[in-house]
Amino acid sequence: MTDFLSNDKPNFMFNGINALIDMGCIIEKELPDVTAQPNIEEISVLGRSGSLLEWYGDYKSYDLPVGTVTIPYENLEEVKRWLSGGGKLITHNDIDKVIDATVSFSNAITFENEWGVFYNFSLTFHCQPLKHKSNEQSIELHSKNNLFNPGSVPSYPIIYFETGGGNFEIACNDVSLKIPSMLNGSVTIDCEKGFVVQNSRQLRTTGEWPEILPGKNTISVTGNYSDAEILLRSAWT
Repeated sequence: MTDFLSNDKPNFMFNGINALIDMGCIIEKELPDVTAQPNIEEISVLGRSGSLLEWYGDYKSYDLPVGTVTIPYENLEEVKRWLSGGGKLITHNDIDKVIDATVSFSNAITFENEWGVFYNFSLTFHCQPLKHKSNEQSIELHSKNNLFNPGSVPSYPIIYFETGGGNFEIACNDVSLKIPSMLNGSVTIDCEKGFVVQNSRQLRTTGEWPEILPGKNTISVTGNYSDAEILLRSAWT
């Protein structure tokens, strides 16, 4: 999908459509690489010099300015339909990361007609703070595992496995999660959303939800299971 993105030519893909090749977009300037900022709250305390900083590990959404874009006159309506709403964004200078983005809603997009030959407009994407690895593949889980997270922030994985019933426990670094009294069938653990589902039924758990830290991680799995896999959901700011 990203084979036609080149590091030296400003371009992007939005919802699987290549701006340059599919829509004829000419982008005037290089796309910037924007880093999401921590969502830190500064608290002033009466009678105390300075301030307190409070952070819960979350990050702020940000704007990614593409700048001036030129398109062929006849592509106007197709481009309007394409650049409406939200979707998956991949930029030419970071092709292995995907961003959840929406065409910026803060200002209306104005298309300027140039001699009936082409249109110019200014484009900005409003982006969710974390980038994720594009086409990330699941990793097979064994009883003991050493996994490397290439991301820059902790990630919250999805774990899949089959079971004939009974108990299951996964320990990641210093925390563990237990699932008692499973039935026969497939089980999905979503550590980001904080639930375990089997046969469309939510299962009870005890313990803490595993998070995958940047770098090396140790994971062990015990219980009645087979065909276990983990999707790390590696993330970057």
